[in-house]
Amino acid sequence: MSNYLKKWGSISGSAKLKILRAGMVLLFLKAGLTVLSFSTFRRLFYRFSRSERYNEMTAEEIEENVWAVNTAANVLPIELLCLPRALATKYLLRHVPALSLEIGVEINPAKAFEAHAWVEKEGEIIIGDWSDSVSYQRLWVWE
Repeated sequence: MSNYLKKWGSISGSAKLKILRAGMVLLFLKAGLTVLSFSTFRRLFYRFSRSERYNEMTAEEIEENVWAVNTAANVLPIELLCLPRALATKYLLRHVPALSLEIGVEINPAKAFEAHAWVEKEGEIIIGDWSDSVSYQRLWVWE
């Protein structure tokens, strides 16, 4: 625990705020995914995450938000896999144009079914990247 406190003390105030905000969004999304039907969750997520104003962010600002999501997800005492992380990133970056949440499955008959979610900006994966040994076939794009 003291290791976390040392790390917490060493980061900037703005980074702390980003981690706290990302943590709250992750918890809210995990609760919604747990208690709501997916169609209801999707409708509510769309309502809260849509934006009519767009604001381009630098690659560094996007990376800071992704870092905050991953850091919060790794510290929180619940399992937060790819879908909540991708949804949180999509929500936190909702004013960034050309951002899509992708959901796919691994095409490998020798393995069990495996799904994955990631977020792309103009074809570049910003969260949810995977190793070269895995390939996912897109099933659904959530703009």
